[in-house]
Amino acid sequence: MKYRICILFAALLLCGCAGTAEDRDDFLDTFLLTDMKVDGIDTPALFNPAKGTTTPICSDPLCSHTKKDGCPFAGYHSLQELHYYGGAVWFQSAEGGKLMDSDIMRYDLDTGRVTKLTSLPELRELVPDSIPIENGQSYGFFEGCFVYRVPRADHTIAFQLRVSLDDGKIEVLDHDFIIPFAQYKKKSLSYTPELSYTGVSYGIDVREGDHRETILSEKRIAICFTDLLESGKLIYVDSPKREDGSYDFDRMAVHVYDMESGEDRLLIDDFPSAYIALIGDFIYYSRYVEDPPSLGYDKNMGKEQFNLSGGILFRTSIETGEESVAFELPAYTLIQTEIHRVGQYVVIEYRNTDYSHFEELPGDYGVWYAYEKENGRVVYDTASGEAKVYPEASQ
Repeated sequence: MKYRICILFAALLLCGCAGTAEDRDDFLDTFLLTDMKVDGIDTPALFNPAKGTTTPICSDPLCSHTKKDGCPFAGYHSLQELHYYGGAVWFQSAEGGKLMDSDIMRYDLDTGRVTKLTSLPELRELVPDSIPIENGQSYGFFEGCFVYRVPRADHTIAFQLRVSLDDGKIEVLDHDFIIPFAQYKKKSLSYTPELSYTGVSYGIDVREGDHRETILSEKRIAICFTDLLESGKLIYVDSPKREDGSYDFDRMAVHVYDMESGEDRLLIDDFPSAYIALIGDFIYYSRYVEDPPSLGYDKNMGKEQFNLSGGILFRTSIETGEESVAFELPAYTLIQTEIHRVGQYVVIEYRNTDYSHFEELPGDYGVWYAYEKENGRVVYDTASGEAKVYPEASQ
Protein backbone atom coordinates (compact mmCIF):
# COMPACT_ATOMS: atom_id res chain seq x y z
CA MET A 1 0.00 0.00 0.00
CA LYS A 2 2.44 2.22 -0.88
CA TYR A 3 1.61 10.02 -6.55
CA ARG A 4 -0.84 11.74 -8.32
CA ILE A 5 -1.17 8.94 -10.85
CA CYS A 6 -3.94 8.59 -8.51
CA ILE A 7 -5.16 9.54 -5.15
CA LEU A 8 -7.98 7.11 -5.76
CA PHE A 9 -5.56 4.29 -6.48
CA ALA A 10 -4.38 4.41 -2.88
CA ALA A 11 -7.94 4.80 -1.70
CA LEU A 12 -9.15 1.77 -3.61
CA LEU A 13 -6.40 -0.38 -2.21
CA LEU A 14 -7.06 0.86 1.28
CA CYS A 15 -10.72 0.00 0.93
CA GLY A 16 -9.86 -3.44 -0.33
CA CYS A 17 -7.70 -4.23 2.68
CA ALA A 18 -10.73 -5.05 4.79
CA GLY A 19 -12.00 -7.66 2.37
CA THR A 20 -15.20 -9.66 2.62
CA ALA A 21 -15.96 -13.06 4.10
CA GLU A 22 -16.47 -14.46 0.60
CA ASP A 23 -13.02 -13.35 -0.54
CA ARG A 24 -11.15 -14.73 2.43
CA ASP A 25 -10.40 -18.40 1.83
CA ASP A 26 -7.60 -20.83 2.61
CA PHE A 27 -5.16 -18.98 0.38
CA LEU A 28 -5.46 -15.68 2.25
CA ASP A 29 -5.26 -17.57 5.54
CA THR A 30 -2.00 -19.22 4.43
CA PHE A 31 -0.03 -16.70 2.35
CA LEU A 32 0.73 -13.00 2.25
CA LEU A 33 1.01 -11.58 -1.26
CA THR A 34 4.21 -9.61 -1.55
CA ASP A 35 7.15 -9.21 -3.92
CA MET A 36 10.84 -9.93 -3.86
CA LYS A 37 13.93 -9.16 -5.91
CA VAL A 38 15.51 -11.91 -7.97
CA ASP A 39 18.77 -10.76 -9.54
CA GLY A 40 17.61 -7.19 -9.06
CA ILE A 41 14.20 -7.70 -10.70
CA ASP A 42 10.95 -7.30 -8.73
CA THR A 43 8.69 -10.32 -9.03
CA PRO A 44 5.48 -11.30 -7.18
CA ALA A 45 6.03 -13.67 -4.28
CA LEU A 46 4.31 -15.46 -1.43
CA PHE A 47 5.29 -15.12 2.19
CA ASN A 48 4.31 -18.10 4.37
CA PRO A 49 4.12 -16.91 8.00
CA ALA A 50 3.92 -20.46 9.35
CA LYS A 51 7.35 -21.20 7.85
CA GLY A 52 8.81 -17.72 7.52
CA THR A 53 9.67 -18.30 3.85
CA THR A 54 9.33 -16.05 0.82
CA THR A 55 9.17 -17.68 -2.61
CA PRO A 56 8.44 -16.34 -6.12
CA ILE A 57 5.00 -17.21 -7.45
CA CYS A 58 6.69 -18.12 -10.73
CA SER A 59 7.76 -21.67 -9.88
CA ASP A 60 10.56 -22.03 -12.44
CA PRO A 61 13.80 -21.95 -10.39
CA LEU A 62 15.84 -21.02 -13.49
CA CYS A 63 13.55 -18.18 -14.61
CA SER A 64 15.07 -14.71 -14.76
CA HIS A 65 11.56 -13.22 -14.53
CA THR A 66 12.06 -11.28 -17.76
CA LYS A 67 10.06 -11.16 -21.00
CA LYS A 68 12.98 -12.84 -22.79
CA ASP A 69 12.62 -15.81 -20.45
CA GLY A 70 8.88 -15.92 -21.02
CA CYS A 71 8.07 -15.23 -17.38
CA PRO A 72 4.35 -14.56 -16.85
CA PHE A 73 5.24 -11.77 -14.42
CA ALA A 74 7.60 -9.91 -16.75
CA GLY A 75 6.66 -6.24 -16.55
CA TYR A 76 5.35 -6.45 -13.00
CA HIS A 77 5.92 -3.18 -11.15
CA SER A 78 6.18 -3.17 -7.36
CA LEU A 79 4.29 0.16 -7.13
CA GLN A 80 1.14 -1.68 -8.14
CA GLU A 81 -0.54 -3.76 -5.46
CA LEU A 82 -1.05 -7.48 -6.03
CA HIS A 83 -4.61 -8.70 -5.63
CA TYR A 84 -6.06 -12.14 -4.89
CA TYR A 85 -9.51 -13.05 -6.15
CA GLY A 86 -11.19 -16.22 -7.40
CA GLY A 87 -8.19 -18.52 -7.11
CA ALA A 88 -5.93 -16.18 -9.05
CA VAL A 89 -3.34 -13.49 -8.46
CA TRP A 90 -4.17 -10.27 -10.31
CA PHE A 91 -1.48 -7.74 -11.18
CA GLN A 92 -0.52 -5.01 -13.60
CA SER A 93 2.21 -5.60 -16.14
CA ALA A 94 3.89 -2.42 -17.31
CA GLU A 95 6.55 -3.14 -19.92
CA GLY A 96 9.28 -0.54 -19.66
CA GLY A 97 7.80 0.73 -16.39
CA LYS A 98 5.01 2.73 -18.10
CA LEU A 99 2.34 2.31 -15.43
CA MET A 100 -0.31 4.25 -17.33
CA ASP A 101 0.00 1.81 -20.25
CA SER A 102 -0.06 -1.36 -18.18
CA ASP A 103 -2.05 -4.53 -18.82
CA ILE A 104 -4.31 -6.02 -16.16
CA MET A 105 -3.31 -9.67 -15.85
CA ARG A 106 -4.60 -12.85 -14.18
CA TYR A 107 -2.32 -15.66 -13.00
CA ASP A 108 -4.23 -18.85 -12.19
CA LEU A 109 -2.61 -20.49 -9.18
CA ASP A 110 -3.88 -23.99 -10.05
CA THR A 111 -2.84 -24.11 -13.69
CA GLY A 112 -0.06 -21.53 -13.84
CA ARG A 113 -1.83 -20.00 -16.85
CA VAL A 114 -1.60 -16.26 -17.36
CA THR A 115 -4.24 -14.30 -19.25
CA LYS A 116 -4.86 -10.64 -20.01
CA LEU A 117 -8.10 -9.10 -18.76
CA THR A 118 -7.76 -5.67 -20.35
CA SER A 119 -5.33 -2.73 -20.41
CA LEU A 120 -5.39 0.87 -19.31
CA PRO A 121 -5.06 2.13 -22.94
CA GLU A 122 -8.14 0.05 -23.85
CA LEU A 123 -10.11 1.53 -20.95
CA ARG A 124 -9.03 5.07 -21.84
CA GLU A 125 -10.61 4.58 -25.28
CA LEU A 126 -14.00 4.41 -23.55
CA VAL A 127 -13.66 7.88 -22.00
CA PRO A 128 -15.83 10.39 -23.93
CA ASP A 129 -13.93 13.08 -25.83
CA SER A 130 -15.75 15.70 -23.77
CA ILE A 131 -14.00 14.51 -20.60
CA PRO A 132 -10.33 15.58 -20.42
CA ILE A 133 -7.93 13.14 -18.77
CA GLU A 134 -5.40 15.85 -17.95
CA ASN A 135 -6.79 16.02 -14.40
CA GLY A 136 -5.51 12.50 -13.76
CA GLN A 137 -6.62 8.91 -13.99
CA SER A 138 -7.22 6.54 -11.12
CA TYR A 139 -7.48 2.79 -10.95
CA GLY A 140 -7.21 -0.23 -8.69
CA PHE A 141 -8.68 -3.61 -7.75
CA PHE A 142 -11.78 -3.45 -5.58
CA GLU A 143 -14.48 -5.97 -4.62
CA GLY A 144 -14.09 -8.42 -7.52
CA CYS A 145 -13.55 -5.67 -10.10
CA PHE A 146 -10.91 -3.47 -11.63
CA VAL A 147 -12.11 0.12 -11.29
CA TYR A 148 -11.01 2.97 -13.57
CA ARG A 149 -11.95 6.62 -13.00
CA VAL A 150 -11.25 10.08 -14.39
CA PRO A 151 -11.74 13.05 -12.04
CA ARG A 152 -12.86 16.58 -12.83
CA ALA A 153 -10.73 19.60 -11.98
CA ASP A 154 -12.59 19.90 -8.68
CA HIS A 155 -11.71 16.24 -7.93
CA THR A 156 -15.27 14.96 -8.24
CA ILE A 157 -15.77 11.99 -10.56
CA ALA A 158 -16.32 12.77 -14.24
CA PHE A 159 -16.21 9.20 -15.55
CA GLN A 160 -15.93 5.75 -14.04
CA LEU A 161 -16.20 2.13 -15.08
CA ARG A 162 -15.51 -1.26 -13.63
CA VAL A 163 -14.32 -4.48 -15.20
CA SER A 164 -15.56 -7.73 -13.69
CA LEU A 165 -12.74 -10.06 -12.68
CA ASP A 166 -15.15 -12.98 -13.19
CA ASP A 167 -15.99 -12.53 -16.86
CA GLY A 168 -14.23 -9.37 -18.08
CA LYS A 169 -17.51 -7.52 -18.57
CA ILE A 170 -17.04 -3.74 -18.69
CA GLU A 171 -19.71 -1.62 -17.04
CA VAL A 172 -19.70 2.17 -17.42
CA LEU A 173 -21.09 3.59 -14.18
CA ASP A 174 -22.95 6.79 -13.40
CA HIS A 175 -20.47 9.36 -12.17
CA ASP A 176 -22.15 9.40 -8.75
CA PHE A 177 -22.47 5.61 -8.39
CA ILE A 178 -20.78 4.32 -5.24
CA ILE A 179 -19.55 0.73 -5.21
CA PRO A 180 -20.63 -1.07 -2.02
CA PHE A 181 -17.90 -2.60 0.12
CA ALA A 182 -20.19 -4.77 2.28
CA GLN A 183 -23.69 -6.07 2.79
CA TYR A 184 -25.53 -6.17 6.13
CA LYS A 185 -28.85 -7.98 5.94
CA LYS A 186 -30.66 -6.13 3.10
CA LYS A 187 -28.53 -3.03 3.42
CA SER A 188 -25.49 -2.19 1.29
CA LEU A 189 -22.65 -0.16 2.81
CA SER A 190 -20.54 2.22 0.75
CA TYR A 191 -17.87 4.79 1.37
CA THR A 192 -19.00 8.32 0.57
CA PRO A 193 -17.77 9.82 -2.75
CA GLU A 194 -15.05 11.89 -1.05
CA LEU A 195 -13.00 8.71 -0.72
CA SER A 196 -12.36 8.80 -4.45
CA TYR A 197 -10.23 11.93 -4.26
CA THR A 198 -9.30 12.49 -0.62
CA GLY A 199 -8.56 8.95 0.54
CA VAL A 200 -11.10 9.27 3.35
CA SER A 201 -14.87 8.90 3.67
CA TYR A 202 -17.04 11.39 5.54
CA GLY A 203 -19.48 8.90 6.95
CA ILE A 204 -20.82 5.66 5.48
CA ASP A 205 -23.69 5.50 2.98
CA VAL A 206 -26.26 2.83 3.86
CA ARG A 207 -28.80 1.84 1.20
CA GLU A 208 -31.81 -0.45 1.31
CA GLY A 209 -33.81 -0.37 -1.89
CA ASP A 210 -34.45 3.27 -2.76
CA HIS A 211 -33.79 4.45 0.79
CA ARG A 212 -30.39 5.96 1.49
CA GLU A 213 -28.92 7.46 4.64
CA THR A 214 -25.47 8.43 5.81
CA ILE A 215 -24.31 7.19 9.18
CA LEU A 216 -21.28 8.51 11.08
CA SER A 217 -21.39 11.65 8.95
CA GLU A 218 -19.21 13.58 11.41
CA LYS A 219 -16.44 11.01 11.10
CA ARG A 220 -13.41 11.18 8.82
CA ILE A 221 -13.17 7.45 8.09
CA ALA A 222 -10.02 5.94 6.61
CA ILE A 223 -11.12 2.29 6.44
CA CYS A 224 -13.82 -0.11 7.65
CA PHE A 225 -13.35 -3.72 8.72
CA THR A 226 -16.29 -6.02 8.07
CA ASP A 227 -15.05 -9.17 9.84
CA LEU A 228 -17.72 -8.87 12.55
CA LEU A 229 -20.46 -7.35 10.41
CA GLU A 230 -22.61 -10.50 10.54
CA SER A 231 -23.02 -9.86 14.27
CA GLY A 232 -23.91 -6.22 13.58
CA LYS A 233 -20.50 -4.73 14.45
CA LEU A 234 -18.78 -2.41 12.00
CA ILE A 235 -15.21 -1.61 13.00
CA TYR A 236 -13.70 1.51 11.49
CA VAL A 237 -10.62 3.72 11.80
CA ASP A 238 -10.91 7.50 11.76
CA SER A 239 -9.05 10.73 12.48
CA PRO A 240 -10.27 12.35 15.74
CA LYS A 241 -11.82 15.78 15.66
CA ARG A 242 -10.21 18.68 17.53
CA GLU A 243 -12.18 21.12 19.65
CA ASP A 244 -12.06 23.70 16.84
CA GLY A 245 -13.75 21.23 14.47
CA SER A 246 -10.65 20.35 12.43
CA TYR A 247 -9.34 16.81 12.16
CA ASP A 248 -6.09 15.60 13.70
CA PHE A 249 -4.40 13.83 10.79
CA ASP A 250 -1.49 12.64 12.96
CA ARG A 251 -3.69 10.51 15.21
CA MET A 252 -6.03 7.65 14.47
CA ALA A 253 -8.72 5.93 16.52
CA VAL A 254 -10.64 2.65 16.24
CA HIS A 255 -14.39 2.56 16.86
CA VAL A 256 -17.01 -0.19 17.00
CA TYR A 257 -20.38 0.83 15.51
CA ASP A 258 -23.51 -1.20 16.30
CA MET A 259 -25.62 -1.42 13.12
CA GLU A 260 -28.80 -2.09 15.12
CA SER A 261 -28.63 0.34 18.03
CA GLY A 262 -26.46 3.02 16.45
CA GLU A 263 -24.08 2.93 19.43
CA ASP A 264 -20.63 4.22 18.47
CA ARG A 265 -17.96 3.03 20.90
CA LEU A 266 -14.38 4.28 21.01
CA LEU A 267 -12.05 1.31 21.31
CA ILE A 268 -8.50 2.53 20.68
CA ASP A 269 -7.25 6.12 20.65
CA ASP A 270 -4.08 7.91 19.60
CA PHE A 271 -2.00 5.75 17.29
CA PRO A 272 -0.26 6.81 14.06
CA SER A 273 -1.67 4.50 11.39
CA ALA A 274 -4.97 3.37 9.89
CA TYR A 275 -3.55 -0.13 9.54
CA ILE A 276 -4.63 -2.77 12.01
CA ALA A 277 -5.04 -6.54 12.08
CA LEU A 278 -8.25 -7.99 13.45
CA ILE A 279 -8.09 -11.62 14.60
CA GLY A 280 -10.67 -13.23 16.83
CA ASP A 281 -11.57 -11.00 19.76
CA PHE A 282 -8.54 -8.70 19.41
CA ILE A 283 -7.29 -5.83 17.30
CA TYR A 284 -3.51 -5.73 16.81
CA TYR A 285 -1.53 -2.57 16.03
CA SER A 286 1.65 -0.62 16.64
CA ARG A 287 1.82 2.88 18.10
CA TYR A 288 4.40 5.45 19.20
CA VAL A 289 5.68 4.79 22.70
CA GLU A 290 7.02 6.98 25.47
CA ASP A 291 10.81 6.98 25.96
CA PRO A 292 11.53 5.10 22.69
CA PRO A 293 14.89 3.27 22.36
CA SER A 294 17.70 5.19 20.66
CA LEU A 295 18.86 3.94 17.26
CA GLY A 296 21.95 6.12 16.98
CA TYR A 297 23.05 9.43 15.52
CA ASP A 298 21.94 10.11 11.95
CA LYS A 299 24.59 12.19 10.17
CA ASN A 300 22.27 12.92 7.25
CA MET A 301 19.57 14.43 9.44
CA GLY A 302 21.98 15.80 12.04
CA LYS A 303 20.11 14.32 14.98
CA GLU A 304 19.63 11.20 17.04
CA GLN A 305 17.02 8.75 15.76
CA PHE A 306 14.68 6.61 17.87
CA ASN A 307 12.65 3.45 17.48
CA LEU A 308 9.31 5.20 17.94
CA SER A 309 7.42 1.89 17.90
CA GLY A 310 9.52 0.51 20.73
CA GLY A 311 9.33 -2.79 18.85
CA ILE A 312 5.98 -3.39 20.58
CA LEU A 313 2.89 -4.96 19.07
CA PHE A 314 -0.17 -3.99 21.10
CA ARG A 315 -3.55 -5.64 21.17
CA THR A 316 -6.93 -4.52 22.49
CA SER A 317 -9.94 -6.69 23.32
CA ILE A 318 -12.93 -5.77 21.19
CA GLU A 319 -15.29 -6.69 24.01
CA THR A 320 -13.61 -5.11 27.04
CA GLY A 321 -11.38 -2.43 25.48
CA GLU A 322 -8.47 -3.66 27.62
CA GLU A 323 -5.04 -3.11 26.05
CA SER A 324 -2.11 -5.50 26.47
CA VAL A 325 1.24 -6.23 24.82
CA ALA A 326 1.40 -9.08 22.31
CA PHE A 327 5.19 -8.90 21.97
CA GLU A 328 8.03 -6.52 22.76
CA LEU A 329 11.15 -6.63 20.57
CA PRO A 330 12.96 -3.31 21.12
CA ALA A 331 15.72 -4.24 18.67
CA TYR A 332 13.26 -4.00 15.75
CA THR A 333 11.74 -0.83 14.29
CA LEU A 334 8.21 -1.80 13.33
CA ILE A 335 6.49 -0.19 10.34
CA GLN A 336 3.00 0.82 11.41
CA THR A 337 1.72 0.93 7.82
CA GLU A 338 2.76 -2.64 7.03
CA ILE A 339 0.67 -4.87 9.27
CA HIS A 340 -1.30 -7.80 7.92
CA ARG A 341 -3.57 -10.62 9.02
CA VAL A 342 -2.82 -14.05 7.56
CA GLY A 343 -4.98 -16.68 9.22
CA GLN A 344 -3.97 -16.87 12.87
CA TYR A 345 -0.85 -14.79 12.27
CA VAL A 346 -0.12 -11.09 12.54
CA VAL A 347 2.63 -10.11 10.11
CA ILE A 348 4.28 -6.74 10.64
CA GLU A 349 7.28 -5.47 8.73
CA TYR A 350 10.34 -3.91 10.30
CA ARG A 351 13.19 -1.79 8.99
CA ASN A 352 16.38 -1.46 11.01
CA THR A 353 19.06 1.11 10.21
CA ASP A 354 22.55 0.66 11.63
CA TYR A 355 23.80 4.21 12.07
CA SER A 356 27.21 2.97 13.22
CA HIS A 357 28.00 1.42 9.82
CA PHE A 358 27.85 3.68 6.80
CA GLU A 359 29.44 4.60 3.49
CA GLU A 360 30.21 8.18 2.48
CA LEU A 361 28.69 9.11 -0.88
CA PRO A 362 30.09 12.43 -2.16
CA GLY A 363 27.78 14.49 -4.38
CA ASP A 364 27.28 17.93 -5.83
CA TYR A 365 25.85 19.19 -2.56
CA GLY A 366 28.21 17.57 -0.08
CA VAL A 367 28.48 14.13 1.48
CA TRP A 368 25.57 11.72 1.92
CA TYR A 369 25.85 8.74 4.24
CA ALA A 370 24.48 5.37 3.10
CA TYR A 371 23.71 3.31 6.20
CA GLU A 372 23.51 -0.43 6.44
CA LYS A 373 19.89 -1.53 6.64
CA GLU A 374 17.99 -4.70 7.39
CA ASN A 375 14.40 -5.30 6.33
CA GLY A 376 12.18 -8.16 7.39
CA ARG A 377 9.01 -9.29 9.10
CA VAL A 378 7.98 -10.19 12.61
CA VAL A 379 5.34 -12.94 12.71
CA TYR A 380 3.14 -13.23 15.79
CA ASP A 381 1.19 -16.45 16.23
CA THR A 382 -2.02 -15.47 18.04
CA ALA A 383 -2.68 -19.12 18.93
CA SER A 384 0.64 -19.82 20.65
CA GLY A 385 1.61 -16.27 21.62
CA GLU A 386 5.03 -16.76 20.00
CA ALA A 387 6.80 -14.11 17.92
CA LYS A 388 9.47 -14.94 15.33
CA VAL A 389 11.71 -12.64 13.28
CA TYR A 390 12.42 -13.30 9.59
CA PRO A 391 14.89 -11.08 7.71
CA GLU A 392 13.88 -10.21 4.16
CA ALA A 393 16.41 -12.60 2.66
CA SER A 394 14.71 -15.59 4.33
CA GLN A 395 13.87 -18.19 1.64
